[in-house]
Amino acid sequence: MTTRIRLRRMGSNKRPFYRVVVADQRSPRDGRFIEIIGRYHPLNDPSVIEIDEDRALHWLMVGAQPSNQVRNLMSKVGIWERFVAQRPSAAAPISSKPDRPVRPKLSKKAQAKAAESAEAPEQPVETPAPAPEPESAVEQQEPEGSSPEADPGRTDTEAPASAASTEPDEAPRTDTAGADVQETHEG
Repeated sequence: MTTRIRLRRMGSNKRPFYRVVVADQRSPRDGRFIEIIGRYHPLNDPSVIEIDEDRALHWLMVGAQPSNQVRNLMSKVGIWERFVAQRPSAAAPISSKPDRPVRPKLSKKAQAKAAESAEAPEQPVETPAPAPEPESAVEQQEPEGSSPEADPGRTDTEAPASAASTEPDEAPRTDTAGADVQETHEG
């Protein structure tokens, strides 16, 4: 029979206190126990931790395994350090679950797709030809009337002067004397 030293919850709703008990590993949390060896009141300020040191050391020596919370409580009181001094091999932490290798979980569709790709003979994958680079933003914002192909001497940063002068709705021009002159277009 494997024994555990663990906490047994007692008290009313939202006002718990715990008894530190030695119990069979298979019994429920608040079920049958072998011996009460202490108590723990977490809501008191400061919290009360009382564990019978002699009985706790006895049960640890005969092989009872403390739960993580009870081990923390024993460390605070100093019982765990005395036990480790007597048995240095007990200093290793208890792992409640053995470490399993992590396997990726695949859906049925993904498993079928992986099986298909494993069964199919590997064929060289053709890489598509690189797509032509898109035109720069300056070329895309050009006026509609001009294109870079039509004016080979012009660079991309220059604006066409002839396209701006043929617009019917022009802004007013200033004369050399400074007076506003408005041109009228007769249709």
